Amino acid sequence: MDNRKIASFWDENAPDWIEAVRAGWDVYREFVNNPAFFELLGDIAGMRVLDVGCGEGYNTRKFADLGAKVAGVDVSRLMIASARDHEADEPRGIEYHQTPASDLGVLDNESFDAVLSTMTLMDLGDYTESIAEIARVLKPGGLLQFSVSHPCTMTRMWRWVYDDQDDQTGVVVGDYFSLDPTGRGGDVDEWYFGGAPRDVRKTARSFRIPRFFRTLSEYFNTLTDAGFRVEKLAEPNASEDAVAKCPNVADTRIIPYFLIFRCRKTESPQP
Repeated sequence: MDNRKIASFWDENAPDWIEAVRAGWDVYREFVNNPAFFELLGDIAGMRVLDVGCGEGYNTRKFADLGAKVAGVDVSRLMIASARDHEADEPRGIEYHQTPASDLGVLDNESFDAVLSTMTLMDLGDYTESIAEIARVLKPGGLLQFSVSHPCTMTRMWRWVYDDQDDQTGVVVGDYFSLDPTGRGGDVDEWYFGGAPRDVRKTARSFRIPRFFRTLSEYFNTLTDAGFRVEKLAEPNASEDAVAKCPNVADTRIIPYFLIFRCRKTESPQP
C-alpha cells in the first residue's frame, strides 16, 4: 500500500476523526499515552521540533505550548488543512506541510533539535525510509521520541482471555512473524473511539486505518542502522487515578498496548 492510498484513508477519516479528537473522546491518548510521552520528553522549550504524523495538530499545539518552535508534517491533505485553519484562528507559529514521513524534502538537513511522533510510525508502509529521512533532518545529538502500538502484544492474532467472573485477565497473541499483508489491499483496522458517548458509538462510522505489522527487532534495528542510540523505552499504562476518572482505560493495566522509544542521533550511522 503506497502513501497515496494511505492518504486517501486518512482523508476519509478526517472529518469524523477531527470532531472526535477535539471532543476529547481519544481517552487512551489523554489518560495513557500523553502523560507517559510528556513525562519522558522533558523540557523542549526553545527547541526546533518536528512533529511527524501531526494529523490535525492536537499534540503539535501541545509541543508549541511547551515553548518549542514547531513544524508538523502529515500525509493527509484534509488533516493538514484543519491544522492550518486552527493555526490561523489561534496562532502559535506552527508551520505545516503535507508530505509523507519518507519524503521530507521540504525540510533542510540537520535543521531540527528534536523529532517527535505520537502513534504514527506503525501506520506507515515505509518505516525504514521514514527513519532515514528523520535522521537526515535531525541535528547530531538530536532527540527522536515516538510512540507506536506495542509490537509484542498488538499482533495480527489477538483476543481477550476472561476468568470465571467474566473479568479480563490477559490476551492471546500470535502470528507475530506473519508480517505480510493478509490481502491485496493490506491490513485495515476498523474501529471508533471507545471513549465516545454510547449513543455516538451506535451510529458513528468506523475509522478505517491501514496497519503494518513489525517485530520489535525491526523497530530497534532500523533505528540503530540509521545512526540512533536508544536511550529509554516506556510502556504506558493508566494510573489508578486515571482509571478512576476513565474506567475505559483500565485494560492498559493488564497488558501494554503502546511502546515509546526515546532515541538520540549519533554522529554517524552504525557500520
